[in-house]
Amino acid sequence: MFDFHLHLARLPQPEQLAKALLERGYHFIAIACEPWEWEILEKIPLDDKCGKAFGIHPMIATQVSEQDWDKLRELLVKNTDAGVGECGIDKRYEGYITSEKVAGQSAFRSEISTQEQVFKRQVELARELRRDLQIHCVGDYARLIKMLKECRFPEPGTQARSIFHRFGGDVSIVRAAQSLNPIFSLHKDSFRKKSTAAAIAEIPAEQVRFETDADECFLNEEGRCPIKSGMTVTGIVDELITLLQSVKARYDSNS
Repeated sequence: MFDFHLHLARLPQPEQLAKALLERGYHFIAIACEPWEWEILEKIPLDDKCGKAFGIHPMIATQVSEQDWDKLRELLVKNTDAGVGECGIDKRYEGYITSEKVAGQSAFRSEISTQEQVFKRQVELARELRRDLQIHCVGDYARLIKMLKECRFPEPGTQARSIFHRFGGDVSIVRAAQSLNPIFSLHKDSFRKKSTAAAIAEIPAEQVRFETDADECFLNEEGRCPIKSGMTVTGIVDELITLLQSVKARYDSNS
């Protein structure tokens, strides 16, 4: 059991939860994508079959400070096996828009968005440190792939990977990403769109991984997962296992 994207620091009793997961043979990459999560995650002991990633999510792109950037670099240098991210672009959050209409004219003026600046800065950091990049995209995969190529990520000769978290693109994106040493991390939502389900069948098996993307919403009765608030650590572990197995089963039936 390997969960390629788990927001451990956002779940209750994260240290106890990590221990319980490892005891059940459930390994994972723990993602911390806001500064308050970084410190929590760094202190949680994991075995060498697990991984960590530290980054800045597009939902807070307009709020990040230079002190945050300094801390992120410090964490990544200290944690030599950690990946960068989750980072990317998301049309639902401030800082996504890349063009605006010029007053009194029909033309549009293009600008580099805040989200794009924050994403590229993390891509460059991952390239410099030769780390995996956990990539978030809601809006425009083609634009995101263009940015990766502009930043020349990953650097040739390295093992760094472009990890497309909770993949939701189509066949053209799978093909366009092949030069980026890609991993396509599949979530249960990856099978909702017909175009993505068709694309999954085109992904080479060695590039496929599975994830729950579990965070605090995982505990919300109205959220996207079946866990109820107040559930014990053991109950959360059981539900995570069930959810990850269901994603793998969906993939197997789709292949």
